[in-house]
Amino acid sequence: MHRRFERSAAAAALLLVVSAAPVAAQGHRGLGKTKRHGAPDPVIPGTGIRQFGVWLADASLSPVGQGWASFGIGYTDAPFGHQWDAPSMDAGVGLLPRVQVGVTAPFTKISYTDGTTDRGLGDVYLAVKLGILDPAAKGRTFGLAVTPIVEFLSVGSVPEGSSRTHWAIPLALEKRFEKFRTYGTVGYFSRGAVFASAAFEMPLTEKLTATATLSHARSTEDDPLSEARDLSPTRWDVSGGAAYFFAPQVTLYGSIGRTISSIDANASSLSVAAGMSFGFQHRLSGRR
Repeated sequence: MHRRFERSAAAAALLLVVSAAPVAAQGHRGLGKTKRHGAPDPVIPGTGIRQFGVWLADASLSPVGQGWASFGIGYTDAPFGHQWDAPSMDAGVGLLPRVQVGVTAPFTKISYTDGTTDRGLGDVYLAVKLGILDPAAKGRTFGLAVTPIVEFLSVGSVPEGSSRTHWAIPLALEKRFEKFRTYGTVGYFSRGAVFASAAFEMPLTEKLTATATLSHARSTEDDPLSEARDLSPTRWDVSGGAAYFFAPQVTLYGSIGRTISSIDANASSLSVAAGMSFGFQHRLSGRR
């Protein structure tokens, strides 16, 4: 029971999210407030913004009443400048036998190459994971889950006059083997993006687990202004991370990654994150 609990907390802590961004920026865990550099050409239609989104999760769910709270710090370097997420917070709990709820929210500070800065609450995600097939069930090694998401984008993450509230539908798959497991997610963001992400996870010792991830996002919206600015409609990212099970209810984690496709205004040349995840057990009202 403890081992599954710890892995659920670690998976939540290492969750990968890539959110919307204007001309300037985009990165892991939802780059928050961003701004335009230079006025768009009024002759060319479009927003000059590529809409990307990625969500990575497994198909495992926390047992009812078990949950986690993660606190981390992240740094992203990009052509427009750099961004700190401090703190970046995740929390969630198993609400019903096949229902898990969670929230992700970073506080961000962005420093631009022109010397200006911006800070505040970044993109916030509310997610409900619905288990279809439990990979930990007796006699089964394959899992399937769907995770409806509501995202609330920061003020600087959307064009002026556009809605800050959107939704996404990721479908998570998981396969467990004797010495490792793999999992991945495919889905759609209502902002206009499709994505696929995958992870390979292997325990190195009783307390240390390593994870490698690969993600791909594609903008589904035609935008002549983005094309004129030579912004790629696709993006590939890779990262590696590790989780150390310090105690039955405490997990330390860290990761490092970057964009491996073309480095334009939407790419990140470096993305680093680290933090701590705490597990808890709560007796829900009405349950014995």
